[in-house]
Amino acid sequence: MGLKSKLVYWRLRRIGKSTKRSKQFINLNKAGYVGILWDEKDNAAFEMLKSYLQGHNIQYRDLCYSAKEHERTFGKNDFSFMGTPKNPEVATFINEKFDLLIDISLSDKLPVQIVRALSGASFKTGWSMATPNFFDLCVDVSKHPDACYLAEQLIHYLNEIN
Repeated sequence: MGLKSKLVYWRLRRIGKSTKRSKQFINLNKAGYVGILWDEKDNAAFEMLKSYLQGHNIQYRDLCYSAKEHERTFGKNDFSFMGTPKNPEVATFINEKFDLLIDISLSDKLPVQIVRALSGASFKTGWSMATPNFFDLCVDVSKHPDACYLAEQLIHYLNEIN
């Protein structure tokens, strides 16, 4: 891990400790507004989750990570040296008051970690090998690291837990 990453993670941990976020678990079927964080290479998983949410009349907003610059994605160039969002679309996503943030990206890339850490969502879920992982519920898919499998598991557990 380089110096920049160490500084940003240090800053994110400090912000995380000082931020007053009302953590509250909401069953997926009772969620009104869901944020989806995903990687462009995992389009099938995103489409599956999107279809599920639309089928249950759950509003959502998504943010797609890409290592390449595209119009509808975000990446490392959308953040300052210290991890502050420069892209207004990313800043808006981070500040949204989602009932749930569902991260199906399987990514440990710094820009994704920044969005996870700074999100104001009431409940954050996904999977990551990175430390810290910034999730309230982390579903371990290390034996089958596939975004579609992660999305299926998250849908299952978020419906089962009361």
